[in-house]
Amino acid sequence: MLVVANFKMNGNKNFFLKLNETYEKLKIKGTNVVLCPPFVYLSNLNIKNKNVCLGAQDISIVGNNKSTGQIGAYMLKEFNVKYCIIGHSERRAIGETGEMIAKKVKSACENKIIPIICVGEATKQDKSSAVKNQVKSALKYLQPGSKIIFAYEPVWAIGSGQVPTIKHINNKIKTIKAEANALGFSPKILYGGSVNDNNFLQLKTAEIDGFLVGGLSLDTNKFCKLIMGV
Repeated sequence: MLVVANFKMNGNKNFFLKLNETYEKLKIKGTNVVLCPPFVYLSNLNIKNKNVCLGAQDISIVGNNKSTGQIGAYMLKEFNVKYCIIGHSERRAIGETGEMIAKKVKSACENKIIPIICVGEATKQDKSSAVKNQVKSALKYLQPGSKIIFAYEPVWAIGSGQVPTIKHINNKIKTIKAEANALGFSPKILYGGSVNDNNFLQLKTAEIDGFLVGGLSLDTNKFCKLIMGV
């Protein structure tokens, strides 16, 4: 299983420094953990645990230095970043387009950073092909066979306390896999959206390869409980 912590715009220097000791002592078996802090705290995480690595929350759309305020993939590599969340619904909501996401995915892969591509429908009643289109769009610039991960995060479930049924999740996982496979990719697929220490065991029964966790990651004790339980 793969468990990814998206700390979003939370935490401070002391919070992330304390995580080093916590995660170094954690005896994890059968699970890999990715910690995605805000960019400014990447250097504060230096965890010596083979099951824990670093991820970023975003990446620049361009690969050169002519982009004020952006963080390039080659910069993230200097901090030993292995993964990068791309296309989160919160970024789509402020104008990030499918074309921008596709270019970010390409940049990540070119720099041997594994993209965690977020896809998901806007409302619980949405029966459209939104997820299918998001998958297809994100992969448009990649060579078949590139190593990628998808995170199915229904927008209506993120931070709402609402969780899809296992049947609903499995149907969306099937859609993602079918579209990706048709384009020559075999991605792992995570689930995200109101995952907590009380529901993760039930969610684990879905056909997923792990979780993308938001709010719960800020409670280190509860998040570690999830890690040790999956």
